[in-house]
Amino acid sequence: EEKAISREGSKMRRIYDELKLQSTRYQRELEKLRDDIRDLDLNSQKPHMEDNEFTRTIRGLENKLDKAMIKYNEAQSIRKTYESIVKRLREERVGFDNQLAAIERTLAAKQKDYEELLLLSGDANHA
Repeated sequence: EEKAISREGSKMRRIYDELKLQSTRYQRELEKLRDDIRDLDLNSQKPHMEDNEFTRTIRGLENKLDKAMIKYNEAQSIRKTYESIVKRLREERVGFDNQLAAIERTLAAKQKDYEELLLLSGDANHA
C-alpha cells in the first residue's frame, strides 16, 4: 500500500511538473504576444509622432525595457522551477537514505540467519 501511495505521489508530482512547465511556456508566449501588440500599437501611431527623434529614442528604450522585463520574469520563473526541483530532490534523498538503511538492516539480518543455518547444517551433518 505504501508503494502504491508513493507511486501515485510520484505520478502526481510528474503531472504537476509537466503542467507547471506548460504553464511557463504559455506565460512566455503570452508575454511575447503582448510585446508584439505593444510594437504594433507603437508602429500604428500617427506619423507626426514618429518625426520626433526623442520619441523614437524613448520608444526604443521602452521596448528594450519591456524585453528585459520579459527576460527577467522568465529567469525568475526558471529559478522557482529549479528551486522546487531541488527541494523535491532533498525530500526524496531523506526517503532514500531511510530505505537504504532499512535494506542494510535486512541484509545484516539475512546474513546472520544464513550463518546460523550453516552452523545448524554442520551440526546436522555431524549427528
